[in-house]
Amino acid sequence: MRRPDSALLLIGSPKPGSSSSASLGTYLQERLAARGIATETVVLAKALKTDEGTQALLGASAAADLVVLSFPLYVDSLPAHVVRAFELIAESRAEDAPDAQVLGALEQPRFVAICQCGFPEVEHNRVALEICANFARTAGFDWAGGLAMGAGGLIGDRPLRERGGLLRSVTRALDLSATELADGRPVPAEAVRLMSRTAFPAFAYRFVANRGWRAELKKRGAVTPLDARPYA
Repeated sequence: MRRPDSALLLIGSPKPGSSSSASLGTYLQERLAARGIATETVVLAKALKTDEGTQALLGASAAADLVVLSFPLYVDSLPAHVVRAFELIAESRAEDAPDAQVLGALEQPRFVAICQCGFPEVEHNRVALEICANFARTAGFDWAGGLAMGAGGLIGDRPLRERGGLLRSVTRALDLSATELADGRPVPAEAVRLMSRTAFPAFAYRFVANRGWRAELKKRGAVTPLDARPYA
């Protein structure tokens, strides 16, 4: 594969500002930019609100040599606006696709996905990444791999580089990925392994998360216990 000249980051979080998905994707984009690759970022939830934003998204996805999607897991799938973006991009690429003879002589742009979930178990992301791989192949991209992270709440809305040693395996995974992707190669297996490592003991993560939920309930004046089972 040839070295990409441009990379497009698609942020799949519905949050209007900072998010864990934005932190992960932006960190990778910064590493690609440091290697001389031109980068662009599109926030899908915002772009799809207008015709102008949608057309800009389709134009950017058609022009990029490498497309990176960073998104949060919703149950075991992708947020609705990410699915809609997939549909539109696939339709646009099908309309603009060259004939088979020309296509055989061209190198397809590559597609990479980063999925993070709020659960400590990284396995929850598996189905969503398979959906991304199927989209990439259907839409005429070269699937270059996916990175899955559990306990995404550890990032919060802060830039990844500010999270310190707690997430060093995550930053290392993205560093390795940037190096390989910048040279035209797919996400390496070592990056996948590092990204999937639990950065915080699962039992401790659940304990802190439950405390956070209870604090939020108390702040909002809720009276129903968090572990209530009214239909048990």
